[in-house]
Amino acid sequence: MPAVPWWAVFSAAALPVLLVIGWTVAAVRQPPGYDPWGDTVSSLSSYGMLDRQILIGCLAGLGVAHLVTAIGLRPVRTAARLVYGLGGVATVLVAAVPKTDAQTPRAHGVSAVVAFVALAAWPAVAALPLLRPGRIGRRQLGPRHDRPGEPGHPPADRTATWAADRTADRPWVLRPAVGTAVSLVMLGLGLWLALQLPDGGWAGLAERLTAGTEALWPLIVVLTLFRRTRRTRRRPATARRSA
Repeated sequence: MPAVPWWAVFSAAALPVLLVIGWTVAAVRQPPGYDPWGDTVSSLSSYGMLDRQILIGCLAGLGVAHLVTAIGLRPVRTAARLVYGLGGVATVLVAAVPKTDAQTPRAHGVSAVVAFVALAAWPAVAALPLLRPGRIGRRQLGPRHDRPGEPGHPPADRTATWAADRTADRPWVLRPAVGTAVSLVMLGLGLWLALQLPDGGWAGLAERLTAGTEALWPLIVVLTLFRRTRRTRRRPATARRSA
């Protein structure tokens, strides 16, 4: 399993920090009329809001941190990293096209939807069973009497059929049941957020829970894989010293 670089740990740790600092500091700077439970986080970056650059900067940094973390998740399959990286790019676009006082720009709304869906979907994509052929194919088996399984030859442990990889050997954060459950929770929170817009009374809470969950899960995955890969790399060195 490829190792997770140290800088991916820092970028993943920055995700919840940037998110919480952004919505907390920006909300504190607003007049008493702002409701953090009912008003969305994106409204803090709207034209006319006090110190809206605080949230814009934190959202842009959040998107970059998502993208860097996706690059550093080397043990995760490429498709999942691409989906995750797309979520990071879309988050940067959300910051680049803030809301106005009267309406939400189309680019802002589309970018926000893409960001929420991509950041919610990549855990399930990362945990999909990986189908791969066995190492011994029919063309590699030679004549019929030399093939494993034929009379006079011991049966082979691997065949040419496509089989699912063993989930027991995968870290728990990459197992299908875990990845699917995490994605369903995130998508459920995103659906709740969509139902609260535009007139729901809990839009702010729904957005904070959704974005917070999508920022915490990458950190959990990175820390789990970082520890696993470091422990795996230490074993050969320990064996050589003991020998």
